[in-house]
Amino acid sequence: MVNLPPGYTDIHEYARDVIAFLHEPLSVQVTGGIHVNDAFIYDAWGNLPSEWTAWWETLASPQEAQRDLIDSLRRPEAKEKEDLPGRPASLSKWLKRIRNLSLEREQLVLPGEIPTIEVPEVMARRMSTKKLAEVRAGARYINQVCKTHAITRVVDVGSGQGYLSLTLAAACGLRVLAIDGSSKQTAGSQAAARQAGLTEGDQITHLTRFVTGTDDIGAEIETWASGEECLLTGLHACGSLSEHMLRLSTSVSCISRLAVVGCCYNHISPLSASDPRGFPISAFMRSSNLNLSASALVTGCQAPTNWTHSPDSAFGRKHWFRAVLEKLLHDKGLVDHGGEGEGRRRPVWGIRNGDLKGFQAYAARALQSLGLSERVTAAEIAEYEERYSHRASETGILWTLSALLCRVVESVIALDRVFFLREARLREVDVLPIFEYRESPRNLMVVASR
Repeated sequence: MVNLPPGYTDIHEYARDVIAFLHEPLSVQVTGGIHVNDAFIYDAWGNLPSEWTAWWETLASPQEAQRDLIDSLRRPEAKEKEDLPGRPASLSKWLKRIRNLSLEREQLVLPGEIPTIEVPEVMARRMSTKKLAEVRAGARYINQVCKTHAITRVVDVGSGQGYLSLTLAAACGLRVLAIDGSSKQTAGSQAAARQAGLTEGDQITHLTRFVTGTDDIGAEIETWASGEECLLTGLHACGSLSEHMLRLSTSVSCISRLAVVGCCYNHISPLSASDPRGFPISAFMRSSNLNLSASALVTGCQAPTNWTHSPDSAFGRKHWFRAVLEKLLHDKGLVDHGGEGEGRRRPVWGIRNGDLKGFQAYAARALQSLGLSERVTAAEIAEYEERYSHRASETGILWTLSALLCRVVESVIALDRVFFLREARLREVDVLPIFEYRESPRNLMVVASR
């Protein structure tokens, strides 16, 4: 049973409300309908509610607005400051809707009597604090499920360097099939397994394969399982890999349990004529006409409450730099933009950190990368910088508005996966916040049993 937000008892009603919210014109605009890079081409600021923009323009700095918006995502008892005085009621209502439409993110607390898991030293010393916490939490949950249901085998897809695989094998005594598409990653995991004293082909088995959803990896898993039940897992399975894993859980008979944490939603393949298996994958979400743009999926990767940079840092400036340059290139007809929003084909260029110190350096690097240095003069660059200098706050607030929808977007992605598993008649389908959000914002684990 999925832990729904307060006020909801029916998952279908909740899903319909989330989809409706994401399809509202304002949500569509801030998640890519008018991309922040196109802010000055299509007047993104002017398309926002006028009472919001008028209030933001009265504040001492745009950073005040950004901090107020970000803090609004926190639950009332966790808020760092009171709401800014004078905030329009309609804005407060919209921010409350975002909170109320997001799945719970507070870490699942496992009972104290469940043993903690210690990562083998050979792996632990190579891991970041974040990765160490993720592997400990993931392994502890997986180990508990396996012990409870007498499962002795685990299939780890997207196993990488073997952080989770080796921990499950060495610390939990489970037999593990570690699958990764990179031979380099597999080699690294094999070397670490030897250092940890694990026996290849017994305690751990490595397989270099890309899991695409159209391969025969299921047959290889069945052969390895030798008739025993398995748990299928993956921590931060990138993009559509999570969806391929869900399909494996419904089609490979030896897989009786599933525990998958997704990541990199911008790499999800959308439903199309060329990819009829693309997102959304559930019949319910497809029948509800769920439509998330590529930019909206990127939004799902954000975690604004975890941002540590200053809004007026180079990170904050780059959105304004990009929007001004996009406007300059657009006005001179130097790029084939192909239309507004998601239909716009954007030029791509490389930027170094030093180029973000000022707009002149940024523009010079970009124009050089695009081969347009001879088409734009220094005077034109200076003119556009001056023309839009008073609007730098707009892009910062626009980007923050977009990031605010992160939890709603991720919630609807998780719901799509829940519906898919339910439609395949899997049982005990749930979404668990398995990691500490402050350390690992991609913390929603989709679990199920056959």
